[in-house]
Amino acid sequence: MIHGRTPGEYEVTGRRNYRGHAPGSTFTAVLNTNAAGRAIARGDIRLVREIVPALEPGTYQLPPGWAEGQQATTTEGAPHG
Repeated sequence: MIHGRTPGEYEVTGRRNYRGHAPGSTFTAVLNTNAAGRAIARGDIRLVREIVPALEPGTYQLPPGWAEGQQATTTEGAPHG
């Protein structure tokens, strides 16, 4: 859970669409924890698996041009405290 939100993979278990997803289908979403809890209690959806967002080292980089010509920054003139 991330600040009252539950990222995960969900399956629609009810007889009606859930937020545009047909019965029997699965979808990934970040749902409000209270809303997800109510939908699960009603039998509309079930949590298949919780998704924990993470970055693996070496799988990310700065956008093109962001690091070009950059000098180390200093805190000179920055407010203290």
